[in-house]
Amino acid sequence: MPERVLYPQWRKQNETTKYPFGDDSALINDAGFAIIEGTFLDAALYPIGGGVGLYISSVTVDHQSVTVIIGDLDNPAIASATFPLINPPNLVSLVDGFGRPAGVLVSETARLGIFQSWSIGTQEFLATETGFAATVCFPTPETGVRGFQLPDGTVMTGDVWIVGEDGVVLTEETVALPPVCGVTGSARVIRVDIVGDPLFRRRLCTPHSLFKTPRFIQKVRVVAKNTQFICGPDANGELKMTVINDLAPDTVLRVRAVDGGMIIEAVGSPSSG
Repeated sequence: MPERVLYPQWRKQNETTKYPFGDDSALINDAGFAIIEGTFLDAALYPIGGGVGLYISSVTVDHQSVTVIIGDLDNPAIASATFPLINPPNLVSLVDGFGRPAGVLVSETARLGIFQSWSIGTQEFLATETGFAATVCFPTPETGVRGFQLPDGTVMTGDVWIVGEDGVVLTEETVALPPVCGVTGSARVIRVDIVGDPLFRRRLCTPHSLFKTPRFIQKVRVVAKNTQFICGPDANGELKMTVINDLAPDTVLRVRAVDGGMIIEAVGSPSSG
């Protein structure tokens, strides 16, 4: 699909200004290397975890490519983009250190040709020299889970498959969120049950015909005369029975396991006071 510029007047209006850099940006470093006005026509910067004062901290030119590093006042290298020195694209995509999208720089092939006049090497800039305008910076706090880092340092982002191994069960649930300012809502979450099959290692070493996975009690139905109710587990999946009244006339309880369930019964006769 051919590229289509929806608002050409916007580019025409800003090509003679410092935009997308701030009006107070010098656009030249101490070594005399300048990013002249109109090199970049627009920008959108949203590095995850980026702070205030986003700017181009360095530009590295070699025989084949150009690498632009974006930083902020706390970290001089939070995102980068590399494009060909010859015939560069009109849209330069930025990524952070984990390969996640961090923004775009909008230009034209002819305008980016300015870097062909630079000598081979790295040129560093200060925040006062290449600081971006606030209107092109979009704060993106580093909250929530955005990827997984493997033991070898590889980072998995985007569409990631989560598979529970033996003894781990993964389920998708919809849970209610705590009300905020009187507004309630829900969210889809992944529930992880580690107990799934606690004896899976024994089963791996034994033929399936010789081993049966134990069945755990999930709920207890209590019947008292004409009343009955169901007791379920707590948030930790535990069913607890405790003494709540030492003055009860009943004696001790006995719990016996039988085929297909268990029996809870009173042992002895009611005590007399």
